[in-house]
Amino acid sequence: MRDRKAAGDYLSKGIGTITVRLLLIAAMLALPVAGSSVGIIQGINNSLFAKRFQWAARTATGNVVFVAIDKHSLDAVGTWPWPRSIYAKLLDKLVASGVKDVFLDVDFSAFSSTEEDELLAAALARSGGGVLLPVFRQQEMASSSETAVTRPIPQLLQNAWPAFANVAMDADGIVRRFDLGSQLDGNPIQSAAAALGRIDGSSGSLLIDYSIRPDTVPTFSLSDVLNGTAPAEAIRDRSVVVGASAAELKDIFAVPVYGAIAGPLIHVLASETLLQNRFLRMVDEIPLELLFAALLIVGVVCSRSTSLVTMMAVALTIVAVGEIGAFLLQWRYAILVGTAVPWLTLLLAWMLALNERVDLGRMLVAIANTEARNTRRLMRRIIADSSDGVVAFDSNLRIVEASESAKAVLRAEIGASLLGSTETAVIDIVRRLVSEHEAEPGKVHTALVDFAAQAGYYEASVTISPIEQPDAHLATARSRFAGCLIIRDITARYDYEERLKTLSERDELTGLLNRREFAYRLASLEGGSCVSVLNIERFSYLCATLGCDVGDEVLKAVAVRLGNAFAGDLLARLDRDHFGIATAATDALPIEDFADGLLALFEEPVQLTGAALPISVYLGISRSGDTAAPSALLNAAESALDAAKAAPGRRWSSFDPSVAVRQARSRRLERDMRDALRDRQFFLLFQPQIELASGRLLGAEALIRWNHPEFGLISPAEFIPIAESSGLICEIGRWTLFEACTEAAAWPGDLGVAVNVSALQFERSDIEADVRQALSGSGLPSSRLCLELTESAFLDQGGGAIAKMRALRETGVVIALDDFGTGYSSMSYLADLPLDKLKIDQSFVRRMDGNPTVLEIVRAIISLAHGLNLQVVGEGVENELEADVLHRLGCETGQGYLFGRPDQSTRMLSEWKVPKPLAADA
Repeated sequence: MRDRKAAGDYLSKGIGTITVRLLLIAAMLALPVAGSSVGIIQGINNSLFAKRFQWAARTATGNVVFVAIDKHSLDAVGTWPWPRSIYAKLLDKLVASGVKDVFLDVDFSAFSSTEEDELLAAALARSGGGVLLPVFRQQEMASSSETAVTRPIPQLLQNAWPAFANVAMDADGIVRRFDLGSQLDGNPIQSAAAALGRIDGSSGSLLIDYSIRPDTVPTFSLSDVLNGTAPAEAIRDRSVVVGASAAELKDIFAVPVYGAIAGPLIHVLASETLLQNRFLRMVDEIPLELLFAALLIVGVVCSRSTSLVTMMAVALTIVAVGEIGAFLLQWRYAILVGTAVPWLTLLLAWMLALNERVDLGRMLVAIANTEARNTRRLMRRIIADSSDGVVAFDSNLRIVEASESAKAVLRAEIGASLLGSTETAVIDIVRRLVSEHEAEPGKVHTALVDFAAQAGYYEASVTISPIEQPDAHLATARSRFAGCLIIRDITARYDYEERLKTLSERDELTGLLNRREFAYRLASLEGGSCVSVLNIERFSYLCATLGCDVGDEVLKAVAVRLGNAFAGDLLARLDRDHFGIATAATDALPIEDFADGLLALFEEPVQLTGAALPISVYLGISRSGDTAAPSALLNAAESALDAAKAAPGRRWSSFDPSVAVRQARSRRLERDMRDALRDRQFFLLFQPQIELASGRLLGAEALIRWNHPEFGLISPAEFIPIAESSGLICEIGRWTLFEACTEAAAWPGDLGVAVNVSALQFERSDIEADVRQALSGSGLPSSRLCLELTESAFLDQGGGAIAKMRALRETGVVIALDDFGTGYSSMSYLADLPLDKLKIDQSFVRRMDGNPTVLEIVRAIISLAHGLNLQVVGEGVENELEADVLHRLGCETGQGYLFGRPDQSTRMLSEWKVPKPLAADA
């Protein structure tokens, strides 16, 4: 008590009426000069500006329409990012509705698929140059101040205008301004708001008028525009901003008045600010604020006899008049007046007036002493009632204060020694911190420790803080400290972390290890290991026919059976229907016996709810020594599994490095194939097709080849199946079609070109559109193009494939059935197909000589083709005898090594004495 009284006397002597008066006057004069740069004052002014915007709300002109990518649109399309054909369709819809400008607030800086990019580029070209695409200026690296501009891909910018779309935030994270533009490649480029707002400037920035209500901006869902339900008259002769509003796309920014709105809507409000000529501006208020402060000082000093009530009324009147005036200036003249500094100055003037009438220094001391006593009582109450255990202790480790929860955990009372607690982990950490304090007495020392007590788990945070004692002896000062111990019950968190650990390591359905944990434990195994990967045969078909619930039961039953057979070994569910088993490798047991024993586990059906279901499995096995590292055993076993599934009649296979090499080469080729298409590693060779009656060159078949930069020439027999399995065959086939048409367009006369079309390409791509583009782009007459299809192109498609073929024939191209006789060769479909040619497979042509049966088959095929008015092409002709037999049987055209191997078109034409192409002369 004596200490507090002495401190109060000292404070009251030091703070007198004159001192307080001078401090308040200095603060009133300094506030106008430095106040505008203080964050809290800026915050008050910004809040007042926002309130005035809210009180003087305006409606949008309606000249800018917002087309929103909302949740309804995302659900309608079903994927994100969208295919660029969606935006192409949207542009066509908007242009057809008669819009003025369109700003697509979507990032197009990365390449999509070639087809999608071309569709959007074509739509931009059709729009007539009325589309703005966003560019963004951003930091190249987080730690660098250098910036770079992110822009749409060049293909899209050819028929569109770039517009800066940066959204600049103030220091508090709120968007209040917008830029008019910036420099791009040395040229001034406007921002989207400036372009839509119809102004000429492209430098500087302006404030956004948030009195314009966003809910008055005409807004339509993008899906409604696409399906035609949005009224066309609502967007005719208007500018359109297209952008994201769905919360999951995270293009949301904090703004005054409205809390948070979509980024594209900020561009709309900025353009509306320009369209309504709301050029918000601020004036230099410092001279007026200084004058106001001086008048207040003079007024307070000269009116000491005026009552405080009267002065309060005058102050409130000044505030009311000032706020009304600031509101009118902002509403009518777009002038923003910050009133935070004047009102704070007025508050200081009120305190100055109070100081002139009351000894403010003594009053502050009394308030401080009362506050200290209240704080002490409050802290005791907080400690006592805290749900966390709180203990305060002194330099002698005596408990000074403790909450009830801390007493229960530590089993100690106030006044007792902290070292008497039964929790040794807490005692050890306290002793360590005391030792650290003695070594460095001027620092705060903190540590955390977890411990278990009373069937629960707790976290203890211990802090030792030095106590400043200027008049104490050095040794005494070093030993004095205040300690605090906070104990938190983390039982729920501990249980949650244990469950998370289990979930991160285990498959939730079967309880087996997941792939990541299985691989981790496998890599840490010591000694030899045998890894097996088991796959359930036709599991996808089982789920499709019996349901996914039955599939889950099967997986659990397999896991149980493996667990019973391999108790103590590593078991995992690697993915959907793949299981992994890691056992100790023993040389005594041959791998064949191990595989047979594992397969025998599934000879009996698995028991499901109310039924028994027989299943079959495939098995791949690898052992230590098959690979250099234990971590690679799993991949080796999976490679063996792939080999087992590929071999007819095999149920298991052990790891074969040569098979793995082939698989790795296939995966490498699949990865390199897209780059090969882009880098023009593919090229075409042409094999001549000859009229057998006259020996005249009729044309050639285009055959694709791949010159890999590392592996050299790769056979089509190797890379075409890989392209078909990966889906890239559509792009490769399209490239082949365009390249062949371009090459053949330069050939003289009526020489034709034949192009193979994969069954997958025929099914999945728009082959009719590709053919039309190839012909129009190259100038090749349609009659000189022959598309060669195999039976698999239409066997599973029925009428749809026939309709496609008829549409192709309507363009004038020739349709040939390739490799006839090697597939089903069903007469039922042959009669319905719109064909022009039939190609006899080379396996028949090469066996005609000396094999009467094959000769009769060829004769029957040619007779059948002529009966259907089809021309016949014989493939694989390698000698004069084969050519003569085909000619006598009525075959019109021959193709094979007898007439020429696949070669470049120029050399092929030269060998057949065909005049050089026109393009070559030029």
